[in-house]
Amino acid sequence: MTAPPSFRAKLHSFLDPSDGAGPAERAFNALLVTLILLTIAVTIAGTVPEVQREYGRAIRLFDYVCALVFGLEYLGRLYVTPLRPGADGSARSYLRYATSPLPLIDLLVLISLMVPATTALASLRGLRLLKLLSLLKLGRYSDSLQLIGRVIRQRAGELLSTVLIVLVLVFIAASLLYQVESSAGTKGFESIPQALWWAVVTLTTTGYGDVYPATPLGKAAAGLIMLFGVGMVALPAGMIASGFAEELSRLRQQETAACCPHCGKALE
Repeated sequence: MTAPPSFRAKLHSFLDPSDGAGPAERAFNALLVTLILLTIAVTIAGTVPEVQREYGRAIRLFDYVCALVFGLEYLGRLYVTPLRPGADGSARSYLRYATSPLPLIDLLVLISLMVPATTALASLRGLRLLKLLSLLKLGRYSDSLQLIGRVIRQRAGELLSTVLIVLVLVFIAASLLYQVESSAGTKGFESIPQALWWAVVTLTTTGYGDVYPATPLGKAAAGLIMLFGVGMVALPAGMIASGFAEELSRLRQQETAACCPHCGKALE
C-alpha cells in the first residue's frame, strides 16, 4: 500500500505543479497576480502627495496584507526546497535556493512592503519603491513571460556579444567626438563621460537634440557613426524576435504531436 504524500509534498505540488495546474492552483496564482498588479498600482498612486495624505493608512494596511500573503508563499517555497531537483535538504541547498533570482526578488519585495512610509530612517524610504520589483514575480505565473525568459536564456551568449560590441561602439563614438569637438569648445563634449550621453542618445536613435556636434569634421564623423551604429544597436531586437519565432514554432510542433492526427483532439 502506497503511503499518502506528506504535507511538504502536497505543498510542493501546489506551489510548483508538475502535472498541470488544477482549479486551486489556478485560483491561488490568480490571487497572487491580482495582488502584484494592485501593489504596483497602489505604489504608483502613493507617490502622489494628495493620495498619500488621504489614504496613507489604507495603503499601509494593504501593504501589510500583501506582505502576509507574499510572506506565506515565500516561506512555503523555502519549506519545500528539499523536494526541488538537485536539493538534498542541507543548509547549503536552502541558501542556494534563497539566493537565486526569484526568491531574492520575493525577499526584497517583502522588505519594501514592511518598511513604514514614515520611518525615521530616511535611507530606508527608497526601499518602498522596491515594491515595483513585484512585477518581476509575474514571470512565475505567466506563460508568456516564461516564454520571454526562455528566449533570452537561449540567446544569452549572442545577446551578450552584441551588447559588448554596442558598448565598445558607444565608447569609440564618444571618444572620437570628444577629440573633434572638445578643442572647438562645443557644449556637451568637454570630456568623454559627457560625450557618452550624446553617443547613447544618438546610437539609440532617441535624438533629444540637447547635445550635437558643431564642427564640419564632427558632423561628418557623427554621420558615419549613425550609419554604422543604427544597425548594430538594432541587432539584439532582431535576435530576440528570431528566438521568439523559433520557440513558438517549437511549441506548435509539440501541440501538433500531442493531438490525434485523425480528429485533432488532444491525446490523453
